[in-house]
Amino acid sequence: MDTHALPGALPAPRSKAVTSGLLAGYGLLVLIIATVFSALDRQIFVLLAEPMRHSLGLSDTKLGLLQGAGITLFAGVAAVPLGWMADRYGRRVLLAGCVLVWATATAACGLAQDFSALFIAAACLGIGEAGLMPVVYGLIPEIVPARRRVLANGIYALTAILGAGLGMALSGALMEALEGVRPLLPAALQAMESWRLAFIAVALPGPLVALAVLLIRLHPERSGADAPANAAKPALLPYVRAHMRTMVGVFGGSGLASLGVAASGTWAPVVATRLFGAPPAEVGQGIGAAYLLGTAVGALLGAASVKWLGQRVGLALPIRVVTVGAALSALASLLMLVTQSAVGLYMLFGLQVATLIAGSVLAPTMLQDMAPAALRSRVIAIGTAVTVGLSSLSPVLVGALSDLVQAGDRGLLLAMASIGAAAFALSAAVLRTAEAPFAKTVQTIYPELAARHA
Repeated sequence: MDTHALPGALPAPRSKAVTSGLLAGYGLLVLIIATVFSALDRQIFVLLAEPMRHSLGLSDTKLGLLQGAGITLFAGVAAVPLGWMADRYGRRVLLAGCVLVWATATAACGLAQDFSALFIAAACLGIGEAGLMPVVYGLIPEIVPARRRVLANGIYALTAILGAGLGMALSGALMEALEGVRPLLPAALQAMESWRLAFIAVALPGPLVALAVLLIRLHPERSGADAPANAAKPALLPYVRAHMRTMVGVFGGSGLASLGVAASGTWAPVVATRLFGAPPAEVGQGIGAAYLLGTAVGALLGAASVKWLGQRVGLALPIRVVTVGAALSALASLLMLVTQSAVGLYMLFGLQVATLIAGSVLAPTMLQDMAPAALRSRVIAIGTAVTVGLSSLSPVLVGALSDLVQAGDRGLLLAMASIGAAAFALSAAVLRTAEAPFAKTVQTIYPELAARHA
């Protein structure tokens, strides 16, 4: 019986297109959810830094070590081997495993009784989250049609950035909600401190998110792309030698910008609580609102920059926009030195977010275009390692400088603003030198992309 002759039946090509679109939409949605879940687990650590400090008797240097060496540095170390595993053995299974690792580590943070146990849990959290970006940026081209890749990258980047702000806002709301349901919890949980309960609560969705990742399906055109690689070993070292200037400029400049962002993102909530007396729930909502508003403004600026500078700058457009954003963020860091309220601190942080988001929404496509498909996760992992390695210095540098200057409560603000301003200024200088090498790399690997901008 010919089912295509039945009334109302869809033609086969159209039916396949609809199914393919739905599967691609599901895959992109799951990647966004996993990224938001990661942001929530990371931001709760930042938001609860001050309660943890009082509960466990931690210094600012130890807080910096937890968030720098503990989470960020271990994430940088783990990124490269995880990127190799993603290219070699399949990205979906690896990402699901990473989700389970960081969820378990988050719960372990809530159960830690001293600095050593908390440091080990933070390190495992960083290792689990290290696989996120290399896997996601490598997987997006495999789940969406080629003609939709740039759009999918933009949607993912924007919603992932929004997710970081949403994670902070949800963290603050969670703190309030937990106190309301405390009487309904088992006796063992009722006796726990609020910050411990928060860690355990945000870890609970982990298994469901991991399962959703495993159910992602690749686009029919790329049905074999996620399979283990049995072909000849991809030539990573020749690629690195040929495009070293591009990698140093892009990854080094991005890493310095991340160092500056980490200075504000990690310590602004602590400054707001310690210097201006804002409660953790209010800080979460304030920083989260600044992040969300800054992201919205940054997305508009990014779209405008494509229109204003696209033809003039060409392939190097994302780098140019991030360069300008880094310079403006350095100015915002300096202005933090004279702020007199938590609201002013939130606004300046939002300004930093807006100026950097304008280029960040183009970052996934930039990273994908500078590497061959067979090396994509590994090259992105190298960039992640460099970026994370540099940004991991930020919490430690700020914490150590704060303890060193011993300038009271404003000493932490001085350390945060100084480190941030220096990092952003250096980032702008390095990125400016990377434009020409990056354009040459793209022209070499993907000549058809260069032809479109000619």
